[in-house]
Amino acid sequence: MPSSDNCLEKGNVGAGEPGPVFVLASSSPRRLELIRRFFDHDAIRVCSPDFDENGSRAEFPDETPTQLVQRLSSGKLEALVASQHLPDCSIALAADTVVTLDGRVLGKPSSAEDAATMLRDLSGKTHSVLTGICLRLSAQGKIVTGSAVEETTVTFGILDESMIQGYVASKEPFDKAGAYGIQGLGAAFVSRIDGCYYNVMGLPVYRLFVLLRELAGQTGSDQLISFVSPMAGQSL
Repeated sequence: MPSSDNCLEKGNVGAGEPGPVFVLASSSPRRLELIRRFFDHDAIRVCSPDFDENGSRAEFPDETPTQLVQRLSSGKLEALVASQHLPDCSIALAADTVVTLDGRVLGKPSSAEDAATMLRDLSGKTHSVLTGICLRLSAQGKIVTGSAVEETTVTFGILDESMIQGYVASKEPFDKAGAYGIQGLGAAFVSRIDGCYYNVMGLPVYRLFVLLRELAGQTGSDQLISFVSPMAGQSL
């Protein structure tokens, strides 16, 4: 990841920037890839906050997956705000994605065997992917926040052991909830998807922009309203 996209803990994110700054509170390369499709690369800052996801998950064992992704995305955003001095005209986004199967939450695998076990469990079944997003928009001294949760159902075909072991050997599963990436080699496992494809990548793009436009309008800032309408003025 280019160093120009990074920010330092306790630092000033985008201080002195001439226009709005988009701060992505995530180290996920998939989320960054999607954000870069819509915003000027020079306006994007990546700043993954120091937030203990595993400890936070264990603290509330009885919450629903929806409650979990809401709380984790909110916690990441709070950690970002606590550690960074965000500029007045800015957008900060935090997100969390989980895979659920038969009521169980599948996070990122801790080992090759853990990844293989998850894939065996997902084989031939339908599971849900939930992403919570949390936003903070600031402009003209006014701060507004909002959140949303998107759910997509994904069905896997039958995976034989050679497919599972070959996929684990590719190392693609290790930084992904549910031990697969739909945008990569894991696409070969998916027989059906119902809902937002990009949600399975980790960022529900349509839901994000609906919320961005709503919150930008609440700030009353023409600059932010224009910033979150990336198709405005574009021509084919």
